[in-house]
Amino acid sequence: MPAESKPSSFEAVIAAFTIVVTFALAYGYWKLASRQNEQDVRIEQQREEFQRSLLQLQRDADGTRAADNLELQVISLVSPHLAALRKSGREAAASQRIVAAAAELLSSRGRPGLAQMADKIREQSAPTSGSEPRSTDDAVVATTGPSDAWLVLLATLPGDDLKAAQVVANDKLRAAKDLGMMPVVSIYKTRLKGRYVVTLGKPVDRSAALAVAAQARRRNLSADAFAEPDGGWELTGTAPFSTLLRSASAE
Repeated sequence: MPAESKPSSFEAVIAAFTIVVTFALAYGYWKLASRQNEQDVRIEQQREEFQRSLLQLQRDADGTRAADNLELQVISLVSPHLAALRKSGREAAASQRIVAAAAELLSSRGRPGLAQMADKIREQSAPTSGSEPRSTDDAVVATTGPSDAWLVLLATLPGDDLKAAQVVANDKLRAAKDLGMMPVVSIYKTRLKGRYVVTLGKPVDRSAALAVAAQARRRNLSADAFAEPDGGWELTGTAPFSTLLRSASAE
């Protein structure tokens, strides 16, 4: 048998180079695949964190809307009992307990609007020590209190027709009583334009005024009822008014 030929040095170098290149390519592919996997993992983690953030924002928004709805519903339920805060007796005491419980519930959820409204009603109905009862004429020219108070406007009328404003106020008072809402309807005269505005309830804070305005719209007491800051308007009087004019609803 002929002797096996030994590979030349050139062939050995080529073989070694082939092995090195193959290893280098395999290592580079493995490194690239590992880096790609790491990037995929990071992207997936970022996507999950983004989704969690979106879910948290949605939960917070849902919680805020739920709190707004709860406040509006509770105020709507207790509004017929607010007038009893000025009265005494067994029925008034029951209504006052209902208002107090509702105010405590909303305050515990960070919604103090009802409690502030109830306190303001009590303050306005409480007699001032050492003061004499004011006559009707004195009450007509009385003005509202603090500058941060808000009013719920049911209607706006020209400033040269007080009788028409009184008729509208009487109609709104009857409608409010029929709907079981707070039976307090007043007329104010604005300072800038000198118009008469018919309002529901007493001056309250912004949160309570917005809730009462929404209730007035929802229950069709006034389709365009809205809340507005009290600009130091002059209180002209509180319904019912004595007038010989026909009611606006009867015309």
